[in-house]
Amino acid sequence: MRHRVLSKLIPLILLVFLLPGVGHTRDLPPIVSTDWLQANLKNTKLIVLDVRRVEDYREGHIPGAVNAYYGAWAYKKDGLFAEIPEKDDLDDTIGYMGISLNSWVVVTGRMDTPRLSYQSARVACTLQYAGIENVALLDGGMNKWFEERKPLSKTGTRNKGKQFRGKYSSDNFADKDYIQKRLGKIILLDVREPEYFAGKKKMDCVPKMGRIPGAYNLPTSCAFNSDATFKKKDELAAISEAAAGKDKAKEIVTYCDTGQCCPIWSYLLREVLGYTNVLMYTAGMQEWMQDTQAPSAR
Repeated sequence: MRHRVLSKLIPLILLVFLLPGVGHTRDLPPIVSTDWLQANLKNTKLIVLDVRRVEDYREGHIPGAVNAYYGAWAYKKDGLFAEIPEKDDLDDTIGYMGISLNSWVVVTGRMDTPRLSYQSARVACTLQYAGIENVALLDGGMNKWFEERKPLSKTGTRNKGKQFRGKYSSDNFADKDYIQKRLGKIILLDVREPEYFAGKKKMDCVPKMGRIPGAYNLPTSCAFNSDATFKKKDELAAISEAAAGKDKAKEIVTYCDTGQCCPIWSYLLREVLGYTNVLMYTAGMQEWMQDTQAPSAR
């Protein structure tokens, strides 16, 4: 009897060790507090990535933080405002920052406006696309760090550059053709604010008002408290489940106007709430509404 049980267990044990990624756990939380970050600043694996403008960085930054402005992570390409850079360009940027695949990277930036508050998550998702698993967001960003009078430095940090070759995976992205083929089968989450979702307002870069048919509205602003920190996990779960449902394996695609804010909910759904099949449509409504054949609703 014991022999038969072991004979059944051994293949399962081997499967766990042989399958890539099975059983992987994070070495740091997906969202870290200012206290956590201050306590871990001397960890040699840790890199704090400040995505503010260089002039803001020079006025005061977290000790040891490196600076790579958001513009290095989202390019204007083919008429779209926030496309992911080419792999070679990302390799150069990530390597220049001294980041390796094994680094712990905490991304931080300003939280003064909605647009600025979205940038850190976009960069974090781009690092994950390059194969870096241990990426986190600083809760409340630099605003909270300043407010709490945490230590600051005006000395620029330049890590020793590394030869970086990303392990790129497009598993977390969807394009326009993919969405059109999957309409009615996937959960579409329009993370713009209600007036844009309802077709009452639009950004100048989007040809016309409206949304993708069948999409649910999950405004990005709902993820934040008034002080620009993230809401607690149970609050985020209640908000997201109203639109995304409770099935953690269901295929979900988040989108916005230009791909700047859809990473927020994509990151939270995947990394905090445990949804396993979440994609981003980064070209968003800017591309969708340029296609006269693409269906839209208001």
